[in-house]
Amino acid sequence: MSALYPAPSPVATNWLATLRTTLARLADQVGEGPAIDVATLAAHLESESPEAAELGDALTATLEEFEDVISGLTEAFGLVPSTLLIALGRGEEIGELDPVVAGALGDVTEIRSLTSSGTVTIEKDGRSTTLIAATTVAAPVGPARIAWPDREDVWLCAVASTGAGNGAPALARAALERILPHVGVSRAHLRTAPAGPPQNAPTALHAALLAIDPTADPDLVMARLEGWRAALEQLHRGAVAIHWEQS
Repeated sequence: MSALYPAPSPVATNWLATLRTTLARLADQVGEGPAIDVATLAAHLESESPEAAELGDALTATLEEFEDVISGLTEAFGLVPSTLLIALGRGEEIGELDPVVAGALGDVTEIRSLTSSGTVTIEKDGRSTTLIAATTVAAPVGPARIAWPDREDVWLCAVASTGAGNGAPALARAALERILPHVGVSRAHLRTAPAGPPQNAPTALHAALLAIDPTADPDLVMARLEGWRAALEQLHRGAVAIHWEQS
């Protein structure tokens, strides 16, 4: 082992093994896609993924070996290639980007790392606000206002989808824990109720709104909550239903 270049950590080694296994399994299930610049993709992965940053030549060799598969998957899922590979190496499920986010991937830096999204636009008092609820391979973010090419007021809330055990209810709950203080709910209690019949009914996520910032406009707080609820339910494609409970 080199003193200056130690062997990759078990986390990085497992990430690469999972990525290679997944790409090999999907090799005969994808069509053609856009050409992949291996050197550029490797550089993006090394800067965006701590696992990939440890791998050196092994990463480049994997990208070259599975270049056609990566190209086909990029075409099929519509994600940024580096984001797609980071998620696959972590064993995460790949979701779906909504049309608003998908159409701006090349223009908005803050959405490069998103693996799924739900977007709603709210009209109030003659103004338009766009809310994006999302999952990401990067660190959680927001709700934060971001610049958008053709929209004036856009807010993003993204939570990390780290591991297959994080299903829709857990991800929605993590997002609400970030959203509620932001919109003016100073104290809340969240609880999940198992999905009842029929079998495909959504999991109910109940948010008891115990205290609202006295300086906040209650109507505006509820308008924000309704907007984020719509974005989250769109993100999870009907797997979660969010309910507000006011004391």
